[in-house]
Amino acid sequence: MLKSLKSKISMVYLSLVFTIAIVGIVSIFNVYQLIKSIDSLMVNNYKSINAVTNMVEAIEEQNNSILAYLYVDKQKGINGFYNNNNIFNQWYIVEYNNITEQGEMEHVTKINELYKNYLRLFSNIQEMSNAQGNDKALEYYNKEITPVFSALKQELGYLSSLNEKAMFHSKEMVTNSAYNSMYIITVLSAIAVFGGYAISRFSINKSLKPIYSLTETMKAIKEGYLNQEAPIISQDEIGELTNEFNNMTKRLQNFEKSTLGKLLSEKNKSVAIVKSIFDPLIVLDENYKIILLNDACEKLFNITESDAIQKYFLEVIRHGDLYDFIYTASKSADTNTSQKIIQIETLDQIYYFNVVVTAIKDSTSSISGLVVLLQNITQLKQLEKTKSDFMSTVSHEFKTPLTSIMIGASLLEEMNIGKLNNKQQDIIKTIKEEGEELNTLVTNLLQISKLEAKKPIFNVEPVSINRIIETALKTFREQANLKNISLTYESNESLPKLNIDSEKVNWVVNNLISNALKFTKSNGSITIKTFLQEDRMCVSVTDTGIGIPEEYRETIFDRFVQIKEEDSEYHGTGLGLAIAKEIVEAHGGEIWCESTLGKGSTFIFTLPIID
Repeated sequence: MLKSLKSKISMVYLSLVFTIAIVGIVSIFNVYQLIKSIDSLMVNNYKSINAVTNMVEAIEEQNNSILAYLYVDKQKGINGFYNNNNIFNQWYIVEYNNITEQGEMEHVTKINELYKNYLRLFSNIQEMSNAQGNDKALEYYNKEITPVFSALKQELGYLSSLNEKAMFHSKEMVTNSAYNSMYIITVLSAIAVFGGYAISRFSINKSLKPIYSLTETMKAIKEGYLNQEAPIISQDEIGELTNEFNNMTKRLQNFEKSTLGKLLSEKNKSVAIVKSIFDPLIVLDENYKIILLNDACEKLFNITESDAIQKYFLEVIRHGDLYDFIYTASKSADTNTSQKIIQIETLDQIYYFNVVVTAIKDSTSSISGLVVLLQNITQLKQLEKTKSDFMSTVSHEFKTPLTSIMIGASLLEEMNIGKLNNKQQDIIKTIKEEGEELNTLVTNLLQISKLEAKKPIFNVEPVSINRIIETALKTFREQANLKNISLTYESNESLPKLNIDSEKVNWVVNNLISNALKFTKSNGSITIKTFLQEDRMCVSVTDTGIGIPEEYRETIFDRFVQIKEEDSEYHGTGLGLAIAKEIVEAHGGEIWCESTLGKGSTFIFTLPIID
């Protein structure tokens, strides 16, 4: 008796090989004829449908370009619109040259008319935007362009539907041909089957019944019914396969119970965490469409998540600066995270946010999404403004009485209103010196207030660095001669000009030279050098003074930091280098110090060169 599946199938196979060969030969002939019919089936209709699909994509991109024109960048919007215009025309020509169905020409003609009107309306909205502003242009877009855009898409849909119906009609023709071939093959197969039916019926039913049962169970498992179990009908290879399959479904069921619940729980936790974040948060896909918002974001922009999901960012949040930064951050290949402070105005308040954009990358390092977090720093900005206003107000209030004190001390010192003895002259001299130090402090505080103000205070123009340094040398030449200090300048006459505020940079150079003179003893030297380094202009001031202790080299540019030197007779306000740093950094440069205690110091700052 045949016990294995192999022996059972072999017996049936050998008995049917001959009859199958006959049926196969006839089938091959008919299939060959059917293939020849299919080769020419639906080619033209598919070509038209493909052209329509590409035209739809082109006008949708043009619609996005109009929105970009209104809210992001006019030139970018124009370029995007006319680039897709070329694509639309290319596919329109393909469709125009591929008209095969009745009524297709009427749709193609109407599409042409609508698209010409669409182009004309875009030209109109450009003129309206330039003449009347974006609000009027947006109203014109909603009232005039959107209906034409919808009508154009509708006509393209009709054209696609027409070709789809033609394809189905062609399919029916091929199907009829297939049926004819099938009838021939069926007759031959019936004859072959009838001849082998008596031999194969029992063996085949017995051999395939376990397979049918296992197949039905697999279908149930596929639909999600993991508790199904296939019956073991035979003890052959199929029986062993069925037993292993049942064991596998049990393991899958246990895995689902242990894993799916955890995954769902973790997902719900993640969503809950995102929703509860106090700062606004937006999650975008790679096409800048919104896939998640938290409650803080809904409140800030006065929107709801249900209305925003799967919509383009600018359709929901119409803030050009924010979108520009997100777009730029997503294109940056240097880092996964970018941040920038952006001002956002609502109906009742102005907010400041530190916007952090984090790219979500897949296994191929391609961006699959973006997380945008808006950290509210409005209170910090308000505190910063309050501090700056306070410093400015106090400095101005000190300026007037301090000036009166210094004038009075000068009059007394010059003895215009009476003679003074030596002790009185020493007191007046001390008052005058302390007044000058206070005046320097107030001046520096006012300078810091100006640098921190919102309004620009830099008068930027092309300037030669040589002229600035030579002006500073004239100021300090006499003082250097009195202390017998060599003051020299080494420069290259062919240095390029810098795009800077000459007054502010002159202040920086003066401050560095003044500090060098204070801390350099008689018979010392001070050397100023200018040189180029890549795309930067470097200015260095080197002295042979007392040097700077190592513990101060990192903090010397901080405000109110003073070097504690017992043998030094000079004590500053601790603001000069802090102001110099802010001026240099405002110009896009850097400043640092190199020093050896007891041998001298070198202060170097850089400024960008005009392109």
